[in-house]
Amino acid sequence: MRKIERKSFGNLLRRHLAFIIPFIIMVVICLYIYLTNSKIEIFLWTNIRHTPFFDEFFKISTYLGDEFSTILVCIGMLFIKYRYAVLTALAYLYSSVTVQILKRIFDSPRPSKFFEGLNPIRTIEGYPLYEINSFPSGHSTNAFTLAVVLAFILPNLRYHWVIIPLAVLTAFSRVYLSQHFFQDVFAGAVLGVVLTFQLIWWLENTEWYHSPKLDGRLLKGRFRGHWQ
Repeated sequence: MRKIERKSFGNLLRRHLAFIIPFIIMVVICLYIYLTNSKIEIFLWTNIRHTPFFDEFFKISTYLGDEFSTILVCIGMLFIKYRYAVLTALAYLYSSVTVQILKRIFDSPRPSKFFEGLNPIRTIEGYPLYEINSFPSGHSTNAFTLAVVLAFILPNLRYHWVIIPLAVLTAFSRVYLSQHFFQDVFAGAVLGVVLTFQLIWWLENTEWYHSPKLDGRLLKGRFRGHWQ
């Protein structure tokens, strides 16, 4: 087993300022929106701004935050380094279990249930709607969990500025599709980032995670280049 040098959480964050800085900017903007508007106002403002193009666009982009996308990424990581596949799987499990626990604690109604009998909302015909466990958004948590994982394993900093917008689009799709309120996706995003960085810090200071066995990959000799 490799002898590892313990790393501080602050050092981990400083190594990923290309991700942290735009994320903090996003959090500040979201906090301003959240504190200056009610969740009803934010939702209805979004709900009336629909077009056929964006209906289809967000129906597709929302899949970036579901379990299937994470599984595909995890499988892909097996061809790059087993360690990355382990990280992806553990990050997903850690954040997902936490979110599911919180969903049941808060037991918050989704927009379709919240507005039932109060105000008709615009929905997409044929698209299934859920009614319970709105807070926090699981898709948003998954999207930002995956964003942190990719930011961590991609050494080329220019990719970091693409990752967050993709995660933001995924989170926004949940409000656009009338599945969540703004506060649900905002909380999910913050949870995904905080929990995943915390998990990475723990793994980085764990000897088994640095085992030479996890340096291997499927189809050796391929998939070199931009990866660590």
